[in-house]
Amino acid sequence: MHADLVTETELALAGLWTEILQVDDVGRSDNFFDLGGDSMLATRLVLSARRNWNVQFSVRVLVESPVLKDLADRIDALVAGAGASR
Repeated sequence: MHADLVTETELALAGLWTEILQVDDVGRSDNFFDLGGDSMLATRLVLSARRNWNVQFSVRVLVESPVLKDLADRIDALVAGAGASR
């Protein structure tokens, strides 16, 4: 994984990306689709992320935020929102 990853969410998400996309190196500014992601892999990622963070979101969130840092920020916001509603 790339040394520029900052948050725990970025680190965990990068781990998912390396596994799902079968790449060795993922950084904060990498784009899921530029690294070889497609709709099937996007679905796998979303399902894995849902299990990992226990939040609900769709493939559309990934399409709207395909850069690792941006998607990690969206996941963090969803987690914070889920915690606030409990």
